[in-house]
Amino acid sequence: MQNMDNPSLADIQALCLLIIHEWGNRNAVRAYIYLGQAARMSQMYRIITSHQSRDPDQFIKDESFRRTLWLIYILDCFLTSSPGRHPAVSHHDIKDVPLPCPDMSFNFGTPTFVRTLTGTSPPGLPQGTPLSDVGEFGHIVMATQAWRNVVEMLTTVTVDTYSEDQCLSLEAGIESVRSSLPMHFLDKPGHINLHITMGSGYTYAMLHCLLHCATIMVHRRRLLHFIQTENFKQDTWHMSPHLHAQTVDRVFAASHTVVSLLQALETNHDKDSVPNFPLVMLFSCFTACATVAWFSLKGLTPVDINETAEAIVADGMRFLSDGANTWVLAIPWYRHLSVMAKVLQNGDREGGRAATEPAPPSVKEDTASQPDNSVEGMGYARHSSANAAETAEHNGVEAPRKSGFTTINGGSAGSSTPVTATASPPPAHKPESPILSSSDRNPQLDSAAGEVPADMTGAELCAAFERQLLDLDDLAAFMGGGV
Repeated sequence: MQNMDNPSLADIQALCLLIIHEWGNRNAVRAYIYLGQAARMSQMYRIITSHQSRDPDQFIKDESFRRTLWLIYILDCFLTSSPGRHPAVSHHDIKDVPLPCPDMSFNFGTPTFVRTLTGTSPPGLPQGTPLSDVGEFGHIVMATQAWRNVVEMLTTVTVDTYSEDQCLSLEAGIESVRSSLPMHFLDKPGHINLHITMGSGYTYAMLHCLLHCATIMVHRRRLLHFIQTENFKQDTWHMSPHLHAQTVDRVFAASHTVVSLLQALETNHDKDSVPNFPLVMLFSCFTACATVAWFSLKGLTPVDINETAEAIVADGMRFLSDGANTWVLAIPWYRHLSVMAKVLQNGDREGGRAATEPAPPSVKEDTASQPDNSVEGMGYARHSSANAAETAEHNGVEAPRKSGFTTINGGSAGSSTPVTATASPPPAHKPESPILSSSDRNPQLDSAAGEVPADMTGAELCAAFERQLLDLDDLAAFMGGGV
């Protein structure tokens, strides 16, 4: 707090790291507040430094600030992905800021001029000076904007206000980003391995994870609207020709690519350690795998690719399990996917039963005190019935719990949505558990996993998942829940 009157670039960058740390630990309120603080500090830093004398290294200093500002913009796009969270970075703050230049120019201090996010020339461009290409980080900024535009649609559109033209416009925006990429950043087979060799594997993977995640969310919303409004019947889905079959193919291809990118990074990683994927890449993996599982359970995909769907989901569960050892935020994503995976493994898309998958070992316990620190995964329960109670009594087990299911971010579906929900009281504080060996399980995960009923059918799971998508529960889980 001592540098509040004269914030330095190092102070702002340190605050960005703190934002990511709190976000990854499901302290959503803290992360959001720190984000606003970082945005204000960057504004004051720009005002203060504009009155200082220029020096020979000014380009490096200016570019360092621009990259920090764009990092704040990216975090702002991610942490305001739910109604009620207002952006900390306005359009006015970034409209005249050039996108990050190529890393080579930045590393060697070669002054370059790059266009803005809106495509215009930056202020102060000398007449006749050509614009340089957008840098690697700049493409991630553009992909983030396309991703955020999709989220904006998801958080504002209802079943009644859904517009196919809006989805087409968002698709065009995503393709515009793809078409603007240089040849070496195009999404082609084998490119990820070349980038890994050159040291830019994570940059390439994160860029395309963002674009594929945005593509999946647009097409998934289109199919969800079709299912909700067109009296969907599985029996007639494959018999009748329709445009949505192509939509399923695109989502399946995008999901497969996301998992393949993470597999390539994992394969080329140090064998003695587990790769630490950024949160956005893990969420893209979760979105891809959950959507593939939903398609398969819903009967939207041909039967002959169900085995491929199971393999994609299994790979996604492995990545989320490993990620949960680093990011508490990934724990509910893993639990959600484990339920869907169990139904897929049962093979009965209409009447399969879901049991819990073993919790990932050595996942650290979340003991924060914020209202957004609940790490309960997505459990499901069938509606209570007399037959269910009799069956349970006959088998000598406890009767099914009352109607309802737990949402991805720990809330109770049917009682509130991210639009109307208020923060729930924090759970009782648990003492920190000792470090567990790889053969032990986290007690907190085991206790929550035991609450998931073992009699969930595929049809019930699909209905619960569709309700969650309409309630924006996946976006609430992405930010950490709580607000």
